[in-house]
Amino acid sequence: MLSNSELAKRITNNDEIAYSTLYSRLWEQLYIFAKSIVMDEAEAKDVIQEVWLDYWRRRKEVSPNNIEAYLHQAVRYKVYNSIRDKKFNQVQLEVCRELTIDSVTELDHDFDETNLRLRHYINNLPTKCREIFTLSRYEGLDNEEIAQKVGTSKRTVENQLSIALKSLRTHMEKVISFLLFLGCL
Repeated sequence: MLSNSELAKRITNNDEIAYSTLYSRLWEQLYIFAKSIVMDEAEAKDVIQEVWLDYWRRRKEVSPNNIEAYLHQAVRYKVYNSIRDKKFNQVQLEVCRELTIDSVTELDHDFDETNLRLRHYINNLPTKCREIFTLSRYEGLDNEEIAQKVGTSKRTVENQLSIALKSLRTHMEKVISFLLFLGCL
């Protein structure tokens, strides 16, 4: 089974089956999200339909990485635009207030999410590489101390750190690109 990112990559190349599959996977959660804000089934369905049509039109411009976040953000913007000029009932006003997150909270969330991803990538490094990286970056040991502690040469430590940093840089560039795309950085 293809991941959502893989489907999004195929959609970039005009794959209608991939589009249909992604639509089927994500439609309900996007609809529930939209409906929780506008509190109107028909309006929520309209918003979701517009988002999916817009995504198809812009498929070559949209990054396939973390497509779920992109679609949620698109729904949020469409919902805001949809209700901007309408009269609100009290419940809708409360929901809008709750959705308005101050920038510090949002930055904290972005930091936490980025830190979580970084830890995930570190945990997926090969065992020796992860151990050396952790001793260097989290325990503050220098390369000679690490070499003595793990019973290897200083050159091996340097090589393993280089491998770890290159791998993490590659993965984190994707995260940073996504955060820049969302306007978080």
